[in-house]
Amino acid sequence: MGLALQTTRQDGRATIAARGSIDLHSSDELRGRLTELVDAGERDVVVDLTAVDFCDSSGLNVLVRAYKHARAQNATLTVTGAYGRVENVLRTTGLDRFLIPEDAPDDAGT
Repeated sequence: MGLALQTTRQDGRATIAARGSIDLHSSDELRGRLTELVDAGERDVVVDLTAVDFCDSSGLNVLVRAYKHARAQNATLTVTGAYGRVENVLRTTGLDRFLIPEDAPDDAGT
């Protein structure tokens, strides 16, 4: 399965809802979308991973670089909806400390 991205804007926040797998073949599309939003002046960017079933090291690299780029532009980039294998890889690598807000719920609303 590839990657589908949908961007919505509400209350000063841009949310990218990703669906599918973030891997070597699809990570460039996500990288481009995140860079485009921050460069266009968005100051609060959220990546919704609820419908992402897989994220490899290239996907993690995109998230880290986008996080650093956002910070350099005085913006924030956070991740929401990570669960299962995706949540596990974020926690194992320690990226959850940077990408998942402390006040985020531990589950998807259950």
